Parts: sequence; structure tokens; C-alpha cells
Amino acid sequence: MLKRPISGTRRWSRSQRAIHWGLVLILLLAWWSGSNGDEWHEWVGYGALALLGLRFLIGFGSRHPHARWGFFLHQLLAFRRSPSADHPDGRPVLGPLGAFSAMMLLLLMTATAVTGWMLTLEQFVGEDAAEDRHYWAFNLTLAWTALHVLTHLVRWLRRRPVLGPDGA
Repeated sequence: MLKRPISGTRRWSRSQRAIHWGLVLILLLAWWSGSNGDEWHEWVGYGALALLGLRFLIGFGSRHPHARWGFFLHQLLAFRRSPSADHPDGRPVLGPLGAFSAMMLLLLMTATAVTGWMLTLEQFVGEDAAEDRHYWAFNLTLAWTALHVLTHLVRWLRRRPVLGPDGA
């Protein structure tokens, strides 16, 4: 049984926030360094693997209720529930689509990092199919990230208070 967070508990743990924004930075650096043919691209990929591995481990050992993999599974399976069941302020924490999207981002970033690492192995160096897999994994990651940012922007716009003609 998952414990419900007490009032004032952050939705994400500090480690989740750090990993999230670290992966955002890594995605931008990977995009920049990959298009420049820079050797930094490989090190950025190792950084992605490290952060993703850390996130994987945190999912099993965190005390924060929203960091554990069980929470994601619970959210994926929670199609019908009361609107105030997730967080003390009544807003849903993630929901089934949010949980699915978060897991897809983690899987796509892992696929991108692993296929990039494979390109450093002797049996895959210069192999077009291996390079294509990395290229497509990265482009799918970018597309899913764009969808992720767009949905957050739409949610933010929908929650803003609507001002009347006099600005009040």
C-alpha cells in the first residue's frame, strides 16, 4: 500500500528534481554536441547513462512516495479515482497518461544512451544500422520531449486566472 504524502510534501523528491533537470541539460548538450561532431557528445551520453541508472535505483530505494516505481504503476492503473485522492491540495499528481509519458521519456532516453554507447563498441563502429537506431531513438526522444513540454504549457495556460477587460 502506498503512503499518501502529508500536506506540504513536495510532489517530487530532491533527487528526482536534480535528475530531471540534469536530463534536460544533457538532452540539450547531446543535441548541440551531436550536431557539431564534438567528442563531448560521448561524455554527455555517459552522463545520461549515469543519471538514468541513478533514477532507476532511486525508484526502488527512495523514501519519497512519488519516486518509487510502485507509484508509477499505481498511477498507470488508476483510471477511476476521486480527484482529491492524490495530493492534499486536490490536484492529481500524475494520472495514467502522465505516468505513461514519464515512463516513455525514461525508456526513450535510455534507448538513446544505450544505442549511443553501442556505437563505441568495436562490433558496431561504422555500422549504419547501429547509427540509424541511435538517430531514431534520439529523434523519438526529442519528439516525446516536445509533446511533454507542450502538455505542461497547455496545463499552465489552463490554470492561469482569466483576467477581465479591466485587468481584474
